[in-house]
Amino acid sequence: MKLSSFLKTAFCATALTASPLLAGVLTNGDCSYGDGGWYVWNNPNGPAKLTQKLCQEGLGVDGSEGVRLEVTDLPNPSWGLQLQPPKWLADSAYYTLTFKAKGNVPINAIIQGGQPDWRQKESASFMLTNEWKEYSMTFLADQKGYGVNNITFHVGLAKGWLQMDDVEITKADGMDDTTWYANNAARIDSLRKRDLTLTLPDSMKGASDVKVELMRHDFPFGTALALYPSKDSVEQWYRKTANKYFWYGVPENQFKWPEYEPKKGKIKRDEFKQYLDYVNDYKWGFRAHTLMWGIQGYGYDKHFSMSGSCKEIGQKLKARIDRDLKEYKGKIKEYDVWNEAFHEPFVFNKCGWHLLDSAHVWAHRADPDARLFVNEYQVVSAGETERLYDLVKGMLDRGVPVHGIGVQCHFGDRAINPAFIKARLDRLAELGLPIKVTELDFGDWQKGLYFGEEEQARRYEVVLRSFFSHPAIEGILLWGFWDNRHWVQNGGIIAADGREKPAAKLIYDLWHKVWTTNGTFKAENDVVKFRGYPGKYKVTANGKSAIIELK
Repeated sequence: MKLSSFLKTAFCATALTASPLLAGVLTNGDCSYGDGGWYVWNNPNGPAKLTQKLCQEGLGVDGSEGVRLEVTDLPNPSWGLQLQPPKWLADSAYYTLTFKAKGNVPINAIIQGGQPDWRQKESASFMLTNEWKEYSMTFLADQKGYGVNNITFHVGLAKGWLQMDDVEITKADGMDDTTWYANNAARIDSLRKRDLTLTLPDSMKGASDVKVELMRHDFPFGTALALYPSKDSVEQWYRKTANKYFWYGVPENQFKWPEYEPKKGKIKRDEFKQYLDYVNDYKWGFRAHTLMWGIQGYGYDKHFSMSGSCKEIGQKLKARIDRDLKEYKGKIKEYDVWNEAFHEPFVFNKCGWHLLDSAHVWAHRADPDARLFVNEYQVVSAGETERLYDLVKGMLDRGVPVHGIGVQCHFGDRAINPAFIKARLDRLAELGLPIKVTELDFGDWQKGLYFGEEEQARRYEVVLRSFFSHPAIEGILLWGFWDNRHWVQNGGIIAADGREKPAAKLIYDLWHKVWTTNGTFKAENDVVKFRGYPGKYKVTANGKSAIIELK
């Protein structure tokens, strides 16, 4: 490298081999100053305790100069310990950050804009190992001008050590390629349609002309549901509206452990049952979210599942999994086992990562027919793909039962780039598991849907066409649809007053007017053959109609 760091007033690090005003990239240095140098920022209001060896021979790759940090007490908050390189020139283009590191802790690489809000543009999370490894992330630097794009490594996420070397930013190739997205319609036709065979029911036998109309895709398209026990007009409208646009569901909160069992033994079965009744009444598919979530917000840190020794936490988790999967066997066929494992690692930091494996094993033993998913965010909408890849690959290598990958896809206010989406899905698809988009939406959780309804519709079209045309995707769910029951202000596709936003019309038209199969076909020997989307069809002949499922 050649990298060093200092605590605000001390040592220097990675330099720019050329003037940043000329190069526009950050390259390897040799512990001489670049523009401002590298430094460690340690939050004075909640500082970490650490030791550091800076800019010393033998700490980098192959014995070169590098840096070593060892954190003995964590900062408060976790992002309060940051390793920061010099600022660099950006010209609203795609770049790739690469670096080499080793250690026994996770780190976050954050791409951040400048004033006034220091907006986070991209992030990636990496779990270091004891061996040197190169890590990378590709991102859009969309603020022009020297000094308005920064890279920050958050290194206070767990106690432990790390070494880093060879930090570099280069221009990325291929991220502006629009060819793949432009061919989405042809891919959808090839990937999603089948040669279907319809055998006419007795009431239609002998018919020559048979009309078929696709009523509902076999491909799961759904939403998170927030149901209320009241049967008033608002609740009835909510339920009917959901059924207009979707045919697959997940409870937004009701199956999360602190909501489902707020006090030990006080289980809200009746509240949860309304979700099962709803999907049964409307013939929806269903998935359960989630058996475990280690988040410390929303008061969940005070839930009984988080208290006690690690042995007790494991026992409680095993009992919950065993009880619920056996109770709902045959009724629920798919679960998120552990939600946001590496973003909410409280339980693992306290008790060890073996609990993730154990949770999947316990769930598989309780219901061998259930499909078990991991579920994470910022792995397609942002750049933390490799962290999830490594996590799941490790589980598969250890023989842990993992049957699918849930990618949340809260895009926030990030730019939508189909080339990014494809690259990240391609990487996860290498694991050989089906992928479901589990929590899709747009808008910033603080600012709401600030970029307007037409732009919301445009973004939905881009991502839905991208997802539906990717062979690894086997389902898509929005994280809510109505503004009054949505975690992002104005983030739904239906306005608070019940008005259909442009995104809602677009979504309905895609599934019912664009990706559809309607036509009249000739029957031969009471059999009709045609190419179409698998699903439930309204079949009409001889003045009679019937709903028939074709796959």
